[in-house]
Amino acid sequence: MATGAKTDFTELAEDFGQKWNRFWFAPANPLPVCVLRIFVGMLAAAHFLELGQGLNVWYASDGVVPPAAVRRLLDLTSSGVEYRYSYLDGLPVSSALVVIHVLAILASLAFALGLLTRISGLLTLAALLAYIHRLPQIAGHVEPVLSFLIFYLCIAPSGARLSLDWRLFGSSKSKATLAWIVGSSDAPEVANVALRLTQVHLAMFYAMMGLTKLYGDAWWEGSAVWILLAQTQSRPVDLTGIRRWGQIGEYLINFWTHGIVYFELAFGILIWTRIGRPIVLWLSVLIWVSVIIATGHVLFGLTMLAANAAFLPAAVFEPFVRRPRVPETLPAAAAA
Repeated sequence: MATGAKTDFTELAEDFGQKWNRFWFAPANPLPVCVLRIFVGMLAAAHFLELGQGLNVWYASDGVVPPAAVRRLLDLTSSGVEYRYSYLDGLPVSSALVVIHVLAILASLAFALGLLTRISGLLTLAALLAYIHRLPQIAGHVEPVLSFLIFYLCIAPSGARLSLDWRLFGSSKSKATLAWIVGSSDAPEVANVALRLTQVHLAMFYAMMGLTKLYGDAWWEGSAVWILLAQTQSRPVDLTGIRRWGQIGEYLINFWTHGIVYFELAFGILIWTRIGRPIVLWLSVLIWVSVIIATGHVLFGLTMLAANAAFLPAAVFEPFVRRPRVPETLPAAAAA
């Protein structure tokens, strides 16, 4: 009996190990991370442009909240020592601050175009973290999502296709090392690792958003969406007329509120199932469009929709792009 149980456990462990290795290290087509790179780079550029509206007011070292005040606020609210470096701490209102900001925008656009992909991606990430660390008190929801997306895309060969790097370095054996550095090399295993990291992190982010809402009475009572609709400073459309629909309007607001919570809680589970994945991905379009309408947080909604593309197979994108000539060094599994 003991020998049989040991054999069953060994087989179970081997089966788990094979599935684990297949999940993380199986070769994958780099096309999804390349498409995601374009979206994320453009969203990062749009985010920097949005930050530029309050550049001198919020992010200059002599702005309304100087670095010393930020550190003091962090000391009062943090339980331990946190390392938060930002090159913006030493930049007062000047032309240098504007130049640095423009360079951040150019780096994000270069990342979207796939020009020196890994280098421009790291520069974009450094610039994004600099703004977050300069004044974390006003950072929103979009910054953490963009941060982990850019980080994982820097790991991935996100310049392997649909990029200027592909044209410059991707098809030359003599430039293989440089191609890997800039992100244009075809590394199917690395592409899969980066995709899996993005997927796991995104699923956890959805779970965190859903669980956080359970602490709010408005989400339990079903009135949270009404509170968002009533905020005149951010809403793009005035939908407060729903209240005049009487009981139907109240049911609609309750359904809308609870639908958002249930979706966020279910995403991290159903997204890993073959049947549930297409359902939650289509629902995500409806949910995030509704959130954009209710809150006016266009950039955050579009970022979450772009991040969901990490769960789409390469076959979804292939009809929309011209397939490049596959280099001889690319394994057959990666081209499939």
